[in-house]
Amino acid sequence: MIKVLFFAHLRDLAGVSQLEVPLGEMTHVRDLLQGLEPHVPKPLIDALSDQTAMVSVDHKYAGWDAPLIDNVEVGILPPVSGG
Repeated sequence: MIKVLFFAHLRDLAGVSQLEVPLGEMTHVRDLLQGLEPHVPKPLIDALSDQTAMVSVDHKYAGWDAPLIDNVEVGILPPVSGG
């Protein structure tokens, strides 16, 4: 299982702060989008599809190409803009 945590407005789009999805055939964080589709509303999938959101794997920032293993925690955070 992969524990997925959503932050800020992405949590609002998901309708939940966290969920667990089976690892299945997912090998990288980018594959997580397909794994999330049956579990979250389409507006969240649309918001994540350009992969500009920041991700963390087990509390460390990672890229969308980071490998996934069973029992990992993935955080999904909205992109941050400076000012």
